[in-house]
Amino acid sequence: MTIQITKASGKTEDINTEKLRNSLLRSGASEELASEIIDRIMLEIAPLASTKKIYRLARKYLRQLNHASGLRYSLKRALFRLGPTGYPFEKYYSFLLKSYGYETQTGSIIQGRCVNHEIDVIAVNDKEVNFVECKYHNKPGTTVDVKVAMYVESRFRDLTPAMAARYPDRRFRGWLVTNTRLTDDALKYAECNKYGVRSWGYPDDDSLEKMIEDKRLYPVTIVSGIQSGLISRLLKENIILLKDLVSMNVRDIRHILSLPEKKAAALKKQADELCQC
Repeated sequence: MTIQITKASGKTEDINTEKLRNSLLRSGASEELASEIIDRIMLEIAPLASTKKIYRLARKYLRQLNHASGLRYSLKRALFRLGPTGYPFEKYYSFLLKSYGYETQTGSIIQGRCVNHEIDVIAVNDKEVNFVECKYHNKPGTTVDVKVAMYVESRFRDLTPAMAARYPDRRFRGWLVTNTRLTDDALKYAECNKYGVRSWGYPDDDSLEKMIEDKRLYPVTIVSGIQSGLISRLLKENIILLKDLVSMNVRDIRHILSLPEKKAAALKKQADELCQC
């Protein structure tokens, strides 16, 4: 019997156990462990359970059975904790693109055909120039609608002539990137106008979380038990990537974050565990 679940948007759909399995595997769980966790979840959830409930159960069982994998499963929540503004997410996405071989800039002002534009991320390699508009949300269930997709497309269209003149030997492409999801109409509009879209879960083979997992380039907010005030201090010190924390010793962590030695050591230990797995 298929169980219906309730998404963050309020819509209901059949639970997709293969999608759940793939997310567990990406977190580092073995096939056997993923199957065990799915079996436990299916026994525990009631019809129309929320995706938030399923996520919490998966994270709980992962932490019980495999601590590092359980922390990695917290990736979606970790992205929400980069807020409240979108600037840390823009910097984080810029670092992610660097790991894929691009030279990147954030917050650049570019003169278009009609007006100036502030571009969240510019990513360049020897074949292409990508302009990225980041739409960050710090709450689940928030979507990017078609009005945003239309606004983004108009910006790219205004920038195209200038970019073609600046980089005549390279392909120019605009991107809309979000840590949540796009509505169906927003996706249709982006595809119709041939600019790239990347979000949580889309596209299947190149989604935001897949890019992160493939490079294991986690945000520092993936560490469990880290309070919002401490997150603000980390981001203020430009410590956005987990690997930045790993590169620090306990003494540096204590000094920068004004933490007792025991808490600094615990923070360092969690970061090291995640990056080793």
